[in-house]
Amino acid sequence: MKISTLRKNIFLVQAISFLGILLLSEFALSADNATAPLKKMSLAESIALALRKNSTIEIAYLDRVTQKFDLIVAEDKFIPKLTLSSTAQKTSTTKDGDRTINRTGDITASATETLHTGALLSLSTSRSLNIERTYDPERSKTDSWSVSITQPLLKGGGIEANTASVQIARLTEKTNLLTLKNTITDTVTSVIWAYRTFLQASRQVEISRQALERAKSIVSISRSLIEAGRMAELEIVQAEAEVANRELLLLTAINAEDNAKIALAKLIDIDINTQFTAEETLDETPAVPAFETLKKTALEKRPDFISNALAVNIAKLNYAVSKNNRLWDLSLFGSYSRNEVVGGLIVDDGADKKTWNTGARLTIPLRDLTLKQNYILSKISLEKAELNLKKLRDNIDLEIKDALRDYEIKLKQMKLSQHSSRLYEKKLEIEREKLRAGRSTNFQVVSAQNDLFNAQIAELTAIISFLNAQTALDKTIGTTLDRWNISAVDRYGEEKFK
Repeated sequence: MKISTLRKNIFLVQAISFLGILLLSEFALSADNATAPLKKMSLAESIALALRKNSTIEIAYLDRVTQKFDLIVAEDKFIPKLTLSSTAQKTSTTKDGDRTINRTGDITASATETLHTGALLSLSTSRSLNIERTYDPERSKTDSWSVSITQPLLKGGGIEANTASVQIARLTEKTNLLTLKNTITDTVTSVIWAYRTFLQASRQVEISRQALERAKSIVSISRSLIEAGRMAELEIVQAEAEVANRELLLLTAINAEDNAKIALAKLIDIDINTQFTAEETLDETPAVPAFETLKKTALEKRPDFISNALAVNIAKLNYAVSKNNRLWDLSLFGSYSRNEVVGGLIVDDGADKKTWNTGARLTIPLRDLTLKQNYILSKISLEKAELNLKKLRDNIDLEIKDALRDYEIKLKQMKLSQHSSRLYEKKLEIEREKLRAGRSTNFQVVSAQNDLFNAQIAELTAIISFLNAQTALDKTIGTTLDRWNISAVDRYGEEKFK
């Protein structure tokens, strides 16, 4: 290689180094000018912020307001319903020059109650007043009250058919609460992964800075050896090229860190200009439970499995109601009423009237395909719900096995990468000492530096992957909220109903 070509290469490397240093200086200057103080944010703090500010969770809690009121309405089915009504009216009539003014008014109170057997009980009372003003004013008052009851014997009769709607509402309320838990679990898991992506990017920036400092130190050692006449001047080119390369890699890592921080800030709904760093320590690795233990926990904790089990119960109730609706409508009814009139021209024998009424009513649908249609739909829905529950149970087995296998593999990879990283640190120290003694070359030292950098990145990746595998296992068995001590308690009470 000609000397002129080498000089051109040295100049090119120096230019790249200068560009990298200039970009780093600008970044450092912008960071120094940031007005917000740098704050360390733990993973627990990020999760707490998401629980308070994340819009998806807030919407889920708002949905709970209407869902709880739906249950209140359903449970109100067997509570008596009261109605009050009143009317006042004035009528003026002129006939053949004679004017008649008629004033009437009435007030009625009624109450109805549905019993658990399907019977409908009604009670009403009313009072009306009639004043007719002509040459001879007349005044009359009518008081009346009545009570009636209708009891279905076939269609619409029985406790099971009539309480089904309330039971379905209660099961739906449990399903809605599980949906809230599932929404919180998904959001918390997303925050954990976003946080660790930011943590990984931040640690990679640190590793890149350390690699850059090591590369600069090799350049310094090489210059000392050149000045001492123990190294050829051309051999410093590779060390300087390594510095330029490390500067560019550092800029790439800084950009990745900024992107990860913005993604996390959006998820926990804080100002993206907030300056914060991530910190998380690797706790002692817990013992991995047996598969059967994890499976039992999943069947007790997973919101989707419990929701599917509730869906089977709801389908059974709908099926029972659809069968009941296909029956003939046979009902017994009875009523008693009393009507008393005071004043006016009513004769004595009609002034106080009492009426008893009893009977039976039978309605037979001769050709109503909608009844059979609803029966078929409810039956098919029940069979589908049972199949979905069985399929989900089988899928849970596979998901737990896969998550457990991934957890164990990631644990082994983490331990091996940590051991490998320590060995490459020792290897680099040996090469640096050999270089100082003139027994190694820049090529060998740079190679050792690259090996250490790659090993540190691999170790960082393995640690983050293991932590994420642990999070995935928690989600698979439904213990994410338990691990972070999160309770899915409704935020809004009765005041939201007003």
